Amino acid sequence: MFWNRIRQIIYAALTVIGLVWTNYYLVEFTITSKGELTLANFLNFDLGLFIEQVGANPASSFIGVDVTIAALCGITLIVAEGRRLKMKLWGLYIVAIFLVSFGFGFPLFLFMRERKQMEMLGLAEESKSINDSSPQT
Repeated sequence: MFWNRIRQIIYAALTVIGLVWTNYYLVEFTITSKGELTLANFLNFDLGLFIEQVGANPASSFIGVDVTIAALCGITLIVAEGRRLKMKLWGLYIVAIFLVSFGFGFPLFLFMRERKQMEMLGLAEESKSINDSSPQT
């Protein structure tokens, strides 16, 4: 149980960091490409330019491909674990990956997965203690 809690804290922190840090650079991109940060400029996001700049040099191409492969692995895990653990609304974590970032959606899924596992473990421990206290015949 202790390590489940530690993992939850780590995943929660990474979720917040993934939200703030990735969006900081998205805001910087918007300011650089549009001249200023306004709601209209942010909503009129230039996806073509963004993708072009991801491949601007070998270093950024490496990061782009690396994150893409990690995201595909993460999505596969979300589908498999979400279904196996019967998590509610597990598809929303995939939507979060595409709408916000992999650095936000994946740690959020891992955080919720730990909570679900603890919930299942708690139920298993309760039923075990009930079975152990019932009279044996």
